[in-house]
Amino acid sequence: MTITLEIIDSFPKIKANIHKALAVELNKRMSSKIRRAPRIFQGYIKRWMMESKEITSLLSQGIPNSLNATFGLTPGTPIDAVNAIVSAVSTAITVDFKPISHRLKGGVTFRFQPKDFVDILGLPQGHQFTEMDVDLHWLEWLLTKGDSVVVKGYLYQPSNSGRSGGGTMDVGGMFRVPPQFSGTIDDNFITRAFLGRDKELAKILTSFLE
Repeated sequence: MTITLEIIDSFPKIKANIHKALAVELNKRMSSKIRRAPRIFQGYIKRWMMESKEITSLLSQGIPNSLNATFGLTPGTPIDAVNAIVSAVSTAITVDFKPISHRLKGGVTFRFQPKDFVDILGLPQGHQFTEMDVDLHWLEWLLTKGDSVVVKGYLYQPSNSGRSGGGTMDVGGMFRVPPQFSGTIDDNFITRAFLGRDKELAKILTSFLE
């Protein structure tokens, strides 16, 4: 027995119909799941943040030359600061879905943090007060000051003393954020936490289509 099929429509029309059907199915799946995306991503963001060397250094109580020591963070304050930072970053994520057209144009836009980091810089945990009640906004230094001098007339000296148990500030010289940790508004430990995450992001998005 022989079966013969005759294609009546042109190939461009067939292609257009396939694209239309795909767009309908993709939009259906994405629109139903995209609302859950921020909650799903929060767990990933928290892990990415906790893997950063800056977070590890902030939590290194009593370790000379750590960020904990150079900023003079008193025991108990680093973990509160880290929890506040990680929570603020993970909950700031927004996911916008642009519906896919019949030409298969569209996509998903992720926004992980306001460009000015206003929510992070406004955290009270990002401050350390000295014995003289001087407010040291160390989180702003870490995020925005780069390698510039932030304190003149004082120099960090590593030791097993001081507020943090990892060093003191001595008169003379100048202080800046250690260059291996320093950041600017466009390149800091938060932005760096998202670098190289393309495969993980793609994997998460692919799971939305399953």
